[in-house]
Amino acid sequence: MEVKATVDEAVGIAKEVHGFWGKLAKIFGGDPTPAAPKPVAKKKEKFVAVDETKVMADVVSQLTEFFKLQEQLAAHIREEEEKSQTVYDPNANLMEAALKRVMAQDQMAALEVTIRETMVYQSPPEMGALYSKVFEMRSVIQEEQEKARLKEEAQERYKQWQRREEKRNFQAKSAYLVATILFLLYLWLWLLFVSRLGKT
Repeated sequence: MEVKATVDEAVGIAKEVHGFWGKLAKIFGGDPTPAAPKPVAKKKEKFVAVDETKVMADVVSQLTEFFKLQEQLAAHIREEEEKSQTVYDPNANLMEAALKRVMAQDQMAALEVTIRETMVYQSPPEMGALYSKVFEMRSVIQEEQEKARLKEEAQERYKQWQRREEKRNFQAKSAYLVATILFLLYLWLWLLFVSRLGKT
């Protein structure tokens, strides 16, 4: 049900982006779905002021929402795969799990195709090669994130090593302290014994 809800939400966003894209294309002069010409009485055309920055911000907002949902769906698929590999569930219905996973993957692929076609074929010329630029930047960010992840993991390993070293040093110092106390106690008892022996 979670997968279906996420998929439905992503599909809704994709349709909204698709509709917004069509409106945007009309505003900038191109109609993505040319219709048969209708005889219309000539009217004086009204000038519609378009704030391109606002339009771009709206497009970015819609796409961001879509890609967030896409990432949530991908994370859910990964989580289900990991759970399947690590947790044994004797009551699991394998066919149901397989159907859900295949459905989620198919929906993900369909959403990717829809958004790619919308961004490539239905974007107004003013937007430029938005799809290619976005996915090039995504690759750059992915590399940066991978480096950051590796650096973070290395730092975490170093911190764990430091904690192990501190624990080992503490245990060694504790052992030296106990050995010193035992030696001093033995020495004190020995001196006490020798002094009593000398008095008798």
